[in-house]
Amino acid sequence: MLDLPREQKALQRAFNGSDDIVFRPVVSGDKRALFVFADGMIDVKDADLGVVKPFIGANGAFTPDLECMKALFSTVQKLEELDSGKKFVETVARGALGLVIDGAEKYFTLSLHCYPTRSIAEPPTSSVVKGPREGFTEDFKANMVMLRRRFGTGKLVFKPLVIGRVTKTQIRICYIKGITDSALVEKVVSRIKKIDIDGIVDSSEISAFLEERPYSVFKQVGATEKPDICASKLLDGRVAVIVDGSPMVLTLPFILVEDFHDSEDYYRRPVRTALIRIMRLLGIFFAVLLPAAFVALCSLQYQFLPQELMITILNSTEGIPFTPMTEMLIALIFFEVLGEASVRMPRYFGMAISVVGGIILGETAVSAGVLSSLTVLITAMSSIGLFAIPDEVGAFSVIRIALVFVGATLGLMGVVISAVAMVAYVGSLRLYGIDYLTPFAPLIPTQLGDAVLKRSKTDSYFRTPFISANKKRLDYGN
Repeated sequence: MLDLPREQKALQRAFNGSDDIVFRPVVSGDKRALFVFADGMIDVKDADLGVVKPFIGANGAFTPDLECMKALFSTVQKLEELDSGKKFVETVARGALGLVIDGAEKYFTLSLHCYPTRSIAEPPTSSVVKGPREGFTEDFKANMVMLRRRFGTGKLVFKPLVIGRVTKTQIRICYIKGITDSALVEKVVSRIKKIDIDGIVDSSEISAFLEERPYSVFKQVGATEKPDICASKLLDGRVAVIVDGSPMVLTLPFILVEDFHDSEDYYRRPVRTALIRIMRLLGIFFAVLLPAAFVALCSLQYQFLPQELMITILNSTEGIPFTPMTEMLIALIFFEVLGEASVRMPRYFGMAISVVGGIILGETAVSAGVLSSLTVLITAMSSIGLFAIPDEVGAFSVIRIALVFVGATLGLMGVVISAVAMVAYVGSLRLYGIDYLTPFAPLIPTQLGDAVLKRSKTDSYFRTPFISANKKRLDYGN
């Protein structure tokens, strides 16, 4: 049985005398009790009207068990009975109202969460002209609701997990039973359960544990801020990982072609979508290879250039004190720093920095004879192409700098060999049983129509066959 004075002292020690933990003693007839809650994390008005007043008004005419408490607090949506004082402390710390009754066998917690959260708005990373504008927030329950309302079926499953010795972060594994492969769900759950650290504050920390090649420069876990995109991926047989405190929902398995698709691709006409996706592919191709090819031609292989272009390059580089490789590296690093500065500064200052830095400083560097105009042009074209795929900027930035070194030392042949080796490496990646370059390697002809181009919805009878356990789009299985 619980002794109220002893329990109160134990709870005060467990919360280390924290100022925001409120202990409110109440009396109901001959029964004494103690309400415990974190200030600002419960709805005080609902607690007074729906819990405290009914408890006092009962005048002790109740037994301290779960069924009687449910009848007494009939307006409370969720009431739990706990055996452990440690579990009771953790539940109260997450925002529940705790109740300790003198002489009772167990502790009680009531769900009356009410804490400040960000309102649902269009995510800054995935703005669209057409399509839904709502985005995930930092409240995992709101994120679950936004997904639940998109599925009129009981086959949408949220599997609860708690990670972090200190933070006790709430995580939900989301999938559609009958569409998602059960082996994939078990593998994701197993990996997350093995995480043993003090705390998780964002989903990106979870993604580091879910990657099968942790030292690869390529992204291996999908992430989205849009519920409609997440719902579409679930319908293809993927697993979503929702982390409390993070607006980014992770999706697994992830393949490279996903980053060539944009949020608005789902709502554009197929012809327009196909054109834009081809432009993205060309943008990345030029972003990665153009600086290295330019350095290789300027350093070692002038003979491959037309005479007029060679004369133009010689005239533009005349008087430049640096080698082509050094000059290109200076320009690339300058643009990288400029991009970081524009992101880190307040929005209006960032816009000014990007414009002033790109135009004024670039022009000044050319006029001062530090950089050639062609180098600035190539770097600008490469940087613009790089942002055609924002989620892969980090990986391709590293690759293009590495290729500049290769081009300066081994020429065009070295660039070509390095590019082939990179494609071979990416083709060797296999994550959660799915090849990273699917559907190109291995080749799946039925899926090529939706990789670079876009299939019409009227032709989309089958799901993604290499992900979903259930191939037919209209059959949800058992």
